[in-house]
Amino acid sequence: MSKKLKIISVNFPFADSRVIQTHLESEIALFDCDVAVIRPSKFNVSRRNIPSICEHIQSVMATKKQELDALFDQGGILVIFLDVPDFYEAETGRYSKTASNNYAFIDGGLAYCVRKGSGSQITFDTAAEPFVEVLKKSTVYWTSYLTQRPGAPLHTLKYFARAGAGGVLGAKTTYKEGHVIILPNVQQLDEGSFFEVCTEYRFKRQGTKPPDWVGNIFVPGLPPIESEIADLDKKIVDLQTARKARERDLEDRSAYRKLLYEKGKTQLEPIVLRALDGLDFGTTPSEMLGTIHEIDGRTSKGSSSGIVEVKGSKNQILQSEFSPFVTKILADADIKKNFSKGILVGNGLCETEPSKRLGDSVFSQHVLQGAKMHSVALVNSVELYWLCCALLRGDSVDKHVVREAILTGNGYVDLKPFSGQSPF
Repeated sequence: MSKKLKIISVNFPFADSRVIQTHLESEIALFDCDVAVIRPSKFNVSRRNIPSICEHIQSVMATKKQELDALFDQGGILVIFLDVPDFYEAETGRYSKTASNNYAFIDGGLAYCVRKGSGSQITFDTAAEPFVEVLKKSTVYWTSYLTQRPGAPLHTLKYFARAGAGGVLGAKTTYKEGHVIILPNVQQLDEGSFFEVCTEYRFKRQGTKPPDWVGNIFVPGLPPIESEIADLDKKIVDLQTARKARERDLEDRSAYRKLLYEKGKTQLEPIVLRALDGLDFGTTPSEMLGTIHEIDGRTSKGSSSGIVEVKGSKNQILQSEFSPFVTKILADADIKKNFSKGILVGNGLCETEPSKRLGDSVFSQHVLQGAKMHSVALVNSVELYWLCCALLRGDSVDKHVVREAILTGNGYVDLKPFSGQSPF
């Protein structure tokens, strides 16, 4: 490695001991080096849905983004080795959330352009690109690839390596006074040629910084081009804003699929309550009954009030999962001096194809009998999803009739007759 070249690497191992190897949360500033190498790593956290963790991740990403801006200002290079995109989400309210991803150190939208997939096939668009020689001397085994062009500041990427016709593996662009280089993941990097090319980009390709007076020098035909670029930049910003809005809409709408496969409190429960609200149940969030029991929510509209219990399992919903709900209903009656209708929404056999688990088969026989005995309505979440599809299509659904069928039902409540055309 050139004695002049100072390299810092995040999550990418180098055999050369002169490379500073660290992690993204390190206090070492990226702009203290000539080259920053980053292979985005998955988030090393044990639980999702913790707003404080998401805020910490966002803070780290914002700090590194600022450090990289300073790196580019002084002609530095960022080399990104593509790896699997990872996303972190946290619920900040009943229907709101905050999010981050492991590519947000350069641009939050880059992760959405990267797809998971592995292979060793690689083709090159040009032999003139120095990093092509690096890849030819290395053992390439890519784990992800670009499928579309990112937004600013990476919208000017020039591609030089591809995974056949499937996607882009290698690309570069100038940014401020520096460069951004995107490379595929490798099993073994030829470090000697990599350092040589980085040295070339850092020192030999760096031009003279224009004097302050250069901007005042008139060039015929330049103003119209600058004006057109400004217009295009505005359109890009507007399109990116519109795209992010549509991404939120997409995420919001596709969340209904969780009714088909999720199990946990943080994922299945919120979408069940949203689905019930679509039927005008007027749900409220989970709450504690005294200091022992927690209910997943209440319903406030209809002929009677209801208590909601949400269960998901790769097996049938069993008696052991049903019995505590009966205890909660009795505890609530003692506190409220009034019995509320029990509504258990179950996503049983959740790893089975949805069309094969319609009806009451997601509940065990003991649960079906116990629900009739204790006046509890059992709702199959797959059928609830089917009903949501009817609402989303704009079908004529009598919400009052559906709501009363659940509030007056004992045991399994069949929603299929209300749901119209099957989505399966």
